[in-house]
Amino acid sequence: APARPPESKKPETVTVLVNEKPVVLPKEKVTGAEIKAAAISQGVAIQADFSLFEVKGQGNLKQVGDADEVTLHP
Repeated sequence: APARPPESKKPETVTVLVNEKPVVLPKEKVTGAEIKAAAISQGVAIQADFSLFEVKGQGNLKQVGDADEVTLHP
């Protein structure tokens, strides 16, 4: 049988860490509020009014506002 080409389908979900706990998100572009809501619904002990930070490299933090859009990388 001929070899099938590898599928170039994008992943359905992206997993990020919130307070060192995995949170599964359904798409690659989300807002800070969506990340926090998903984390809360998946059992991470945070509140919707907590500050969210993106970790960039060794200890460099960038605050993510509720309305800020973030592009996630699988």
